[in-house]
Amino acid sequence: MQRRAGVVVLVLAAALLAWPLRAEEKKPAAEKVADGVWAATPSNGANVGWFLLGDGVVAVDSGGDAKSGKEILDLIAQTTGNKPVRALILTHVHGDHMGGARAFAAAGARIVCQESVNGAVLAFLEQPASDSSDPLAGKAVKPVIESISERAILIDGIHNIQVYYLGPAHTKGDLVIYLPAEKVLFSGDVALNSLYPFMQSPDMDPIGWERALTAIRRVDPQKLVPGHGPIGPAEGVSDSLSYIQRTVTLAKKIVDNGIRDDMVEAEIRAPENALQRVTLTETHIANVKAVVKNLRERAQKKATPGPGAAPAAATTPAAAATPATH
Repeated sequence: MQRRAGVVVLVLAAALLAWPLRAEEKKPAAEKVADGVWAATPSNGANVGWFLLGDGVVAVDSGGDAKSGKEILDLIAQTTGNKPVRALILTHVHGDHMGGARAFAAAGARIVCQESVNGAVLAFLEQPASDSSDPLAGKAVKPVIESISERAILIDGIHNIQVYYLGPAHTKGDLVIYLPAEKVLFSGDVALNSLYPFMQSPDMDPIGWERALTAIRRVDPQKLVPGHGPIGPAEGVSDSLSYIQRTVTLAKKIVDNGIRDDMVEAEIRAPENALQRVTLTETHIANVKAVVKNLRERAQKKATPGPGAAPAAATTPAAAATPATH
């Protein structure tokens, strides 16, 4: 009996010793996307990427929290020979993309975002450190925010990096980053691989989203670093565009037919409204509902302009601009 008990103790001890090793194996790994370009899926948050520029590195998105931000910085150091991170570009300000930005600010990187969301980014970076593990705790660092209105071109004599705002899409402040020589696109959540786009953000614009993806598709990126889903395949651009187009078409049908709010889900589930190659998941149903709500709000605003309202200005000045291929 004592022998069996001893064996059990040894097995448990071995399991406990092995646990840190298994946890260690789950750490994110860098994927080389092209020469001087890498990407990874952090332990928490959306996909991230980085590339060489001048004597340093530019990162795209930062993971979902400070721990992920630090993990990404470690991967960047390993893959680039400890080159400094000069800038972090945020594709948008959802927490799974921006949560690790304080780690990048603490490392001295300037933070780049679309101008409509720079206040939210600054507020996040300037909030007081809540605990000693916060990357900015005890550091006299003044975060630097650089905002982009429509586009920015980053050139170092070797690389040509194009950062575009193509109008509101997944959110009101989406940026996409295109590397024309490598034909690599960092799409944030504007295009995803093997997943339905998330169309439930309160500032989502389904019409602008379709326009943005149409512009992106013209440059025909060969490799994609999406916000979510596998890194590398570029089918996410066309797949996301197709899904959004069909979802908007269904939502317009529901709106035009005057379907009551309490009957919208039944209408989505109706066999005649099934979309080809789209599974009737809760995410899809919520997406259609969100687009229906958006289209109804648009129609109401158009029908009842405020007193003395000035003519509406174009909301997507860069939507017609297509990223240059070279």
